[in-house]
Amino acid sequence: MQRWRGLLLIVPFLAYGQATCPVRHLSIFGANVAEVLEERTLELQAGENAVEWRSLMPQAAIGTVRVTGEQLVVLRQDVTFDGADVGNVKSPVLHLLLRNPGAAGPRKVQVDYLAPKMSWTGEYSLVLDAPRPAVTPAGMLLDGWVSVRNETGMDVCADAVDLVAGDVELLADGGQTRGYAANAQMAPAPAVLESEVDSAAEPQVAGLSVFTRFGLGRNIAIAANTPIARFPLFQKLKLAVEQRDIFENDAQTQTLGRGGFMLQPRGLEVRLVSRNDSAALLPNGTVTIYSQDSGLAQVVGQDRIPITPVGSDFSVTQGRSNVLQGTRRVIDRREVPDAMARNHMKLVTKVEVVISNRGKDAATAFVREGVENWGYGEWTVIESSHPQHKLGDRMMEFRIQVPAKESVKVEYTVEVR
Repeated sequence: MQRWRGLLLIVPFLAYGQATCPVRHLSIFGANVAEVLEERTLELQAGENAVEWRSLMPQAAIGTVRVTGEQLVVLRQDVTFDGADVGNVKSPVLHLLLRNPGAAGPRKVQVDYLAPKMSWTGEYSLVLDAPRPAVTPAGMLLDGWVSVRNETGMDVCADAVDLVAGDVELLADGGQTRGYAANAQMAPAPAVLESEVDSAAEPQVAGLSVFTRFGLGRNIAIAANTPIARFPLFQKLKLAVEQRDIFENDAQTQTLGRGGFMLQPRGLEVRLVSRNDSAALLPNGTVTIYSQDSGLAQVVGQDRIPITPVGSDFSVTQGRSNVLQGTRRVIDRREVPDAMARNHMKLVTKVEVVISNRGKDAATAFVREGVENWGYGEWTVIESSHPQHKLGDRMMEFRIQVPAKESVKVEYTVEVR
């Protein structure tokens, strides 16, 4: 066994009430795991030094420990479990053998590792402008928050805290891959997205591969007796909003009633569409939608906001309309010979969609129709009662004006080769 020589330096567990946080940088993923970076300035003698590091988080993933130092060589790492007692479990203690090739003096030493039982979620409040007669709200106020969960059993304090949105894979016991979804939707591919807002007032945002980091702030403490801590991203962000009533169907959808003899109307999906005109990317999270009635904001729905870059659109769904309703049926579907087609056959489908407006005001309905994935997927609308345009590879959209108390029928025929 290698002998441990040199000066024994014991790095005590710092009290979190002190001005300097024991963790230099804390990155919290959204699925119960965090990256912890601790840093100390140690007085080291020339040659070999034994260091005892007693501030590791409970249940730290020892296999992820990375030790670096200023002009230092790490000769050995040993771990014992005789540290602070947290939840009837002894915390790990890291025993380091470091070689200082230079003269005696202060050296910075960093220990980086993963630790479980910390996570975060995004939360929003969306308050629509007060409605006016016959006019849907055209604006809203958006508040953004993040809730950080500390279930480690100990107080956590860090000089800087990042929240990471994206997907990360870790290896479980036995070498099998275990995926941690840091948030439900991966961040977009652009390399860097930076906020121009002052860091003292708003979180900073940067891109890292498929991840997006949100700088939550500096010198942040999260107590063990406060399992959930909420921090504001922004408050009362004024955004324009457009309400869209959408009737979206797959290629073979039939809104049939009992026995298939009666068409059963279905309420159109009510979506609120807006654009992220803020200075920072929006993390994904749950949004609670409020509508104002006689000065009182009341809940009218909940949905999720996806990760939304600056300048990009996002939409949330309130539910289904009881004013605008639609039915759909496939009138005819048949395969017929076609000498011009690559497989000498084509699929011809005729569809009827009826939108009914039971309200007292005219409305616009967005009818989105899927096209069957058949043959080589080359499709053309050969007959249509209303103009339409393509949405993606296998979908089209009609924008239909529906007068109050009336119905509008949309008929079209599509060929697929």
